Amino acid sequence: MKTRAERDIIFFEGMTLAALEQEDSAAFIECLLERQEVCERLVLSSTMIDADVAERFCGNEMRVIERLEEERSKLLKEIERYSDNQRALRSYSPKFPLPPVPAFFSLKK
Repeated sequence: MKTRAERDIIFFEGMTLAALEQEDSAAFIECLLERQEVCERLVLSSTMIDADVAERFCGNEMRVIERLEEERSKLLKEIERYSDNQRALRSYSPKFPLPPVPAFFSLKK
């Protein structure tokens, strides 16, 4: 039977790989957040891991960092596009604007 630390290592690596396989950025982030609790337990337990496992973890984490950087770039582009749209809306002024909404209705009681 495997110890808790061994199960945590397997779960951590599995969640990392599952996160990297996700196409949707929200699912990717969700998988990373799910492994956070296990990561904290591994740090607190100070379990020694083999060199080959540590090497796999390092490679996976480098891929996670690259993916996070891609997601950050996409988000910044989306924010910039939204900002450009907002600026365009603010600069638009029609020549014959419609009267304000209350002018269309009269409230009679």
